[in-house]
Amino acid sequence: MRFVRWSSWRVRNHQLFRAPLLLVLLLTACAPSTSSAPSPGAAPGGQPAPGRNQAARQITVAIGAEVNNLAPKLEPGNTFASEFNFMTDSPLTVEDAQGKASPLLAAEMPSQDNGSWKVNPDGTMLTTWKIRPNAVWHDGQPILGSDFAFAFKVYMDPNVPVADRLPEQFMDRVEAVDDRTFNIYWKTAYPWANRLIIRELPPLPEHVVGPIYAQGDAQAFVGNAFWTSNQYVGSGPYRLVQWDPASQLIFQAFDQYFMGRPKTDRVVFRIIGDTNTVLANVLGGNVDVTVGITLSQEGGATARRQWADGHVSVTPVRFRYTQIQFNPDKQGTPALQDVRVRQALVTALDRDAIAEVATAGTSKTANVPIVPQDPLFPRVDQAISKYLYDPTRALQLLQDAGWARGPSGALQNAAGQTLPIDIWTTAGSDNESEQHLMAAGLSQIGVQASETLIAQSRIRDAEYRVSFPALNTTAQSIDVPAILRIWTSLQCPTAASRFGGSNRGCWSDPEFDRWFNIANTSLDPAQRDTGVINALKELTDQVGAFGLSYNSENIAVRNGLVGPGPRWPGQIGTTWNVYQWEWQ
Repeated sequence: MRFVRWSSWRVRNHQLFRAPLLLVLLLTACAPSTSSAPSPGAAPGGQPAPGRNQAARQITVAIGAEVNNLAPKLEPGNTFASEFNFMTDSPLTVEDAQGKASPLLAAEMPSQDNGSWKVNPDGTMLTTWKIRPNAVWHDGQPILGSDFAFAFKVYMDPNVPVADRLPEQFMDRVEAVDDRTFNIYWKTAYPWANRLIIRELPPLPEHVVGPIYAQGDAQAFVGNAFWTSNQYVGSGPYRLVQWDPASQLIFQAFDQYFMGRPKTDRVVFRIIGDTNTVLANVLGGNVDVTVGITLSQEGGATARRQWADGHVSVTPVRFRYTQIQFNPDKQGTPALQDVRVRQALVTALDRDAIAEVATAGTSKTANVPIVPQDPLFPRVDQAISKYLYDPTRALQLLQDAGWARGPSGALQNAAGQTLPIDIWTTAGSDNESEQHLMAAGLSQIGVQASETLIAQSRIRDAEYRVSFPALNTTAQSIDVPAILRIWTSLQCPTAASRFGGSNRGCWSDPEFDRWFNIANTSLDPAQRDTGVINALKELTDQVGAFGLSYNSENIAVRNGLVGPGPRWPGQIGTTWNVYQWEWQ
């Protein structure tokens, strides 16, 4: 799948946003590297490497942020979490770049044909899973069926702050049959019950963390050093051997990995939060590969033009959208409760122009999280509400809601109050260009627009991330219908969940929830399609959030490194096949 440039035009003032980036690139590219980890071709201390064979034993990865912990289900939702999850843990199944699922930790995928997937007349189900016979934890102990039963108990414990209980919430119980077999009893239909991917019922080493959990203190269990240090025992191809906070994480190949020893000895993740610095390190030869959205849209375009030592693959995989704050405890603009105000804000934005700048010309406006190539797209596109750029219409909607421009040009209501809208986004050249254009568009109709930049150092602060008073722009991987869960009521962050959950603005709509459940549980494809269409219609009718663009991942790969590349949008993580990465 490849997106083309929809237009050759450039937004007025586009160059104003690009000029600072180019200046930084010129300065940083010429500066000496501050890398704390050697790259292939270099040895510690900056001395020449002894030879190609030694250099080939390490891959240096640039990543935009680190994680709070290594547990796939206990991380509160960091953008880059899955990149680390695939290093230390292996899901039951994995999806390749075309979306084809195959068994990974599982010996085989359950099937209705062989009787390992049974659907009962009342809609309940049973799936029987077999674990690969040679699968062991990092401490050499076998991975058991009871490890999955224990994990399910932990994930469904309301005192344990799990950010996302999908699909565990559809399970009734998990029981070990023998050492290498376990059953999942489903309390409702779930169409993807035979392809549990990353973050879906990952096992936990009961022999290690079981005694800690048995103490009955959920906070102490989650806060244990096991999850955040080289004490971590996982099921994946690499073991964490060193974690230097805010600097790097170093992983060593696990000799007993069930798919065979990884082809590269060591993988070093360098934490680089500034996108301009990422690009400078790519062009300067200090990193071998970037993962996820570490390399910005504009940076990817620059690397494609200038980088002679590698290539950049571009894959549209994410839906860029704006969350709206509905939680009255955090809302700084109560007027956002009025759907007419929300409709006006979207109508006041030239989203085609914003998308052109923010994506370096690779996307136009994306109203909903479904790509035009999806067979369902024409039906969705016909059903949803759309808000075309029309400042005059935006002012009319605001007037209907009781807002009019005063003598100074600022919007005011009958009480003389202004309309403040603070726009949040995470630091990064693409995001900041997008944020500036959004603020400018809202200011033109009299909104008191302001901008708040979330530093990369706070990207893991879940409580802070949900505290935005008005608007927050973010992105999620496109996987229909799973992506719809980010707007469900269950995803509203709470103190009990340690503020984990993708519905940061706490939009709650029972009708949307109902259609999502149909889209996500029906075994009838036609019913699932109807659920998707109606859920997205409800989202756009009520403006529970609004779309901005299709966001691509720019994966920069040094020449000679084989393995890194595109991923399937629904399976987050460029490192999904990391055990196969190698120098050739």
